[in-house]
Amino acid sequence: MRSSLLMGALCAAGAMANPLDKRAYTTDWTVVTVTTTITAPVPPAATTSSSTYVPVQEPVASVEPAPAPVEQSSSAVFVEVPATSSAPAPAEPTTEVQPTTAAAAADQGSAWTSAWTSAWTSSWTSSAAQPTTLASTTSSASGATATNAYQSTVLYNHNVHRSNHSASSLEWDASLEASAQTLAARCVYQHDTTINGGGYGQNIGYGVSSEKIGEMITNLMYNNEMGYFEALYGEANPSMDNFDAWGHFSQIVWKGTTHVGCATVTCNSLGNVDSSVAVPFTVCNYSPAGNYAGEYADNVLRPLGQAMYVAS
Repeated sequence: MRSSLLMGALCAAGAMANPLDKRAYTTDWTVVTVTTTITAPVPPAATTSSSTYVPVQEPVASVEPAPAPVEQSSSAVFVEVPATSSAPAPAEPTTEVQPTTAAAAADQGSAWTSAWTSAWTSSWTSSAAQPTTLASTTSSASGATATNAYQSTVLYNHNVHRSNHSASSLEWDASLEASAQTLAARCVYQHDTTINGGGYGQNIGYGVSSEKIGEMITNLMYNNEMGYFEALYGEANPSMDNFDAWGHFSQIVWKGTTHVGCATVTCNSLGNVDSSVAVPFTVCNYSPAGNYAGEYADNVLRPLGQAMYVAS
């Protein structure tokens, strides 16, 4: 389902490694899709992407004299235990597969990140000359409960859905938030799961302000994607052919994930995004990361049938 509410760009990524050689793929979306491959235990290297964890941007048509609307995009992470070739490119939007490296982490597989383009667009007015940090204040300790409205909204819009999939509530993690803040402040739309040691999953998106963060998480990442996973419940290794359509959803409800930390920064100019106006850039990090091949049956459980929640 797709929300008629304000839409935003989204993207997910995860980087983990097992004692075994594993490969990760990452795909981003901006109205275009991208996939990034992460191979462990190769030494960490700077993530490169023309449209990798960065969605392959389709130029946003500009309307004079009004500023061009910012298109939304999103991606999700799939961790495949047995190393395989590059991820299949979804029919729409077009995707690019670009290998990258990530720091090895115990008991982690490779990650696939797929990006997809939303049909919705949002217009944003210009903001201050310098990027405005919209991230929540860092909590005093990892695993702490929410200390402000932003954190509360992020947690609620994850946990309301996790409860419907028999998964425990996530807790706020200051270290994950700090890593998310560092990436968001760069104002370049691309993934980086190596900051502060890495070892976490990651969702990134743009076009939705911090005040509307619940709409990005609930309406775009969960509600718009859960239907695509309907026929895959119970499968340990579901087909990745349509991964770009449900990868965010699976990370949000992944039973093994216990902590999350997000940050939103309004960038006067967001790298890798074709926009002439200021754009809010959001990064959410997850630990432990989800979407591991062979573990879907145990971590993405069929919904209990609770009423659907729509953020507004």
